[in-house]
Amino acid sequence: MSDTAIIECLALAGLDYVVLDLEHSPMSVESAGRQIITAERRSLTPLVRLADSSRTSVMKMLDLGAQGLIIPAIKTVEEVKNVVRYGRYYPLGERGFGPARASDFTYAAGLQDLGSYLESRNRETLLLPQCETRECLENVEEIVSLDGVDGLFIGPFDLSIALGKPAHFEAEEVQAAIQRILAACQAAGKFCFTYADRTQARLRFQQGFNSVATSMDTVECTRAFQLLVREVMG
Repeated sequence: MSDTAIIECLALAGLDYVVLDLEHSPMSVESAGRQIITAERRSLTPLVRLADSSRTSVMKMLDLGAQGLIIPAIKTVEEVKNVVRYGRYYPLGERGFGPARASDFTYAAGLQDLGSYLESRNRETLLLPQCETRECLENVEEIVSLDGVDGLFIGPFDLSIALGKPAHFEAEEVQAAIQRILAACQAAGKFCFTYADRTQARLRFQQGFNSVATSMDTVECTRAFQLLVREVMG
């Protein structure tokens, strides 16, 4: 949902972060910006799943104040190198600096020492390529070891489809792929995020995942009102 009220509700629920989805939703850059501001005011960390890995997509969301980016449909090492180039300031990348909201329009504390400021921004901004294609899986060890990459976010639905096992998450090929990605992240000392429903979330934590994104606002809204109808109507 693209309204700010849903962000406030999610924050009041006690979540650690929210992923704003520009890939599959009709959300615009402007509505994402409003949601980022709302999340910050409610002490909810705003992450953004981009529409694509282009320079414009990466820089606009970071300039608006996204604290982390999830980059979908990654296939090649070169794509990820470009994301790092666009999303990291010198010396890790070539992110452009400008009078944007993320820098308080150049009035941010610490900007008097620009080098230290850029270093802190690099350190405190997550870049998480999404591993959900066969090609990314084949290059996963090299991708996650790149400087500037903080970890990987597994997209289990698209990954299972890419492996010819749509939504068969217990299939041997899918399980082996998930374990390979997790092992690659752990070997590189990087984060491993994934998506899981409420029945699988605890299991993923037990397996060693650093974070599990669970459910969606639209799903939870529908489920809540389905329950309401059953309770009232019998």
